[in-house]
Amino acid sequence: MQETISSRGKAFAGKRPAFFDVLSDLWDPESNVTGIVNIGLAENSLIHHELVDFMNLQNNAKAHALTYGDGFSGSKALREALCRFLNRRFNPHVPLVPSHLLVTPGVSNAVECCAWSLFEPGDHVLVGRPYWTTFRHLFGTRAGVNVLEVSFGSVDPFSHEAVRLYETAYNTAVNDGKQVKAILLCSPNNPLGRCYRRDVLESYMALCNTCQLHLISDEIYGLSVWNNPSLGDSTAFTSVLAVNAAQIMDPSMVHVVWGLSKDFGATGLRIGCLISQGNAAFLTSAEGISLFNFPSSLADNVATSLLMNNELVDQFVSLTQSRLAESYNHVTETLRKQNIPFQESNSALFVWANLAAVVKDGPVPDEEILSRLWAKRVYVTSGSTYASEREGWFRIVIAHPRHVLDEGLDRIVSALL
Repeated sequence: MQETISSRGKAFAGKRPAFFDVLSDLWDPESNVTGIVNIGLAENSLIHHELVDFMNLQNNAKAHALTYGDGFSGSKALREALCRFLNRRFNPHVPLVPSHLLVTPGVSNAVECCAWSLFEPGDHVLVGRPYWTTFRHLFGTRAGVNVLEVSFGSVDPFSHEAVRLYETAYNTAVNDGKQVKAILLCSPNNPLGRCYRRDVLESYMALCNTCQLHLISDEIYGLSVWNNPSLGDSTAFTSVLAVNAAQIMDPSMVHVVWGLSKDFGATGLRIGCLISQGNAAFLTSAEGISLFNFPSSLADNVATSLLMNNELVDQFVSLTQSRLAESYNHVTETLRKQNIPFQESNSALFVWANLAAVVKDGPVPDEEILSRLWAKRVYVTSGSTYASEREGWFRIVIAHPRHVLDEGLDRIVSALL
């Protein structure tokens, strides 16, 4: 048979996300008891009921929403609402105004805008391990930018020593003839679920100043934090925006992305934003490809209504944080009972657990553990998926109702112990 798609098309087909098979067969205790229990995909369903009630009360669609609106990068109203919200919640040193940001259909798209407009094809971005390896796809598949991994060994990834390892990785890359243009931080961190101290963020900025690098901070989990007394270093979230960048580095090289996907449990709404307070040329460049990044006007309306309501925002954020704390305590209590090691965390939607440590006939590789979990119809993601430096660690998503967590944890225990 003749080939019917291009070589590029075949390459894209190979990048189809594996979790699509999970989404097509999700477990339900009544309608699909043989389905897959999903505690691997980073979704937050903890305030879905309240958010759906709010959305169903909205009846403010106007004909303007059925046009090209105010352009392809978010309505004027939504940009104003985002500024109002972020100024209250992220405490930027320089207050945000609408000209500092663009609206995108999700944070992934905002990250790809960085890849298109800050890098040349073949350039590199530094990312510390472990990390959300979909960044490789966002930077590389279309924009042709390479992810250069930074290994930490026994060094705390959230320490000043880790910053020095970034510097070592940068110098090695330059000596090898590679063009490195930026450092990418996921803050709070995915998959480790911890925050960076302000002084460590300042160290990253100082390194960017020395090496003339952009700093891209993915803060999609910025409000998904909780109090964890068991965490020795219970660092709270600090946005890069809250740091006085002008005293440390060129502010035109500081960029932040955020969206409603995680903090508000609204992945399907597809509303994110790209913030660059000192680089109007970058935002203009991103607008140049905004035809491909056009958020829905109806989603724009919903997000505007939500973010302009300070009382409701505070209620939703408080609910998310308290329910994350409850879920975290429940999951970690179960792990302790089963003697499954895990790393304490206080942010994002995860627990980072060492499942390999309790496999009854171990040690076995991550692929074997995944196979056993899959046989029990439970979906979690392995450390190798996140370029972990250590075998055996897995990311368990905690932002689900209690009955989903219990079913998933029961299946994990059944598969491994």
